[in-house]
Amino acid sequence: MLTRNLPPSTRARLRDVVRAIAEAEVADELHRDELGAVPMLVETAEVLERRLLGMPGHFAAGMVVLTLVFDRSTTVTDGGAFRALPLAARRRALGRLRGKPLGPLANFTTFYDKMAPFIFWSQLEEHGLLGAVLGPGCDHGGGA
Repeated sequence: MLTRNLPPSTRARLRDVVRAIAEAEVADELHRDELGAVPMLVETAEVLERRLLGMPGHFAAGMVVLTLVFDRSTTVTDGGAFRALPLAARRRALGRLRGKPLGPLANFTTFYDKMAPFIFWSQLEEHGLLGAVLGPGCDHGGGA
């Protein structure tokens, strides 16, 4: 399977792109222009990458290719690879894709738009860190 046999350099690039996407998605979720002290970003990206590579083979292969192509596509539109852009430019680049019609690009953005925030909030909850992001008194969702 393509995704299990990625060369180390490609796997490292994919990891960097997924982390850059995760950061941009979390910044959008939190409506923040910077993520300085936000916890669980690395863990969110790691889980996101595992989810991506854990998809059925043909889906995973397609998403890996789209992710790597997207990384290079911003060289034309934003002057650099997505993973190397400042956070604000990454958020804009993802925003441009959200407006595209249905098809592979819509599936690409939907995956990251839904999964990154879900994983982020799940990681915060699992590690008891909701209050670090939401403020005091918001450490859990309640319930008896």
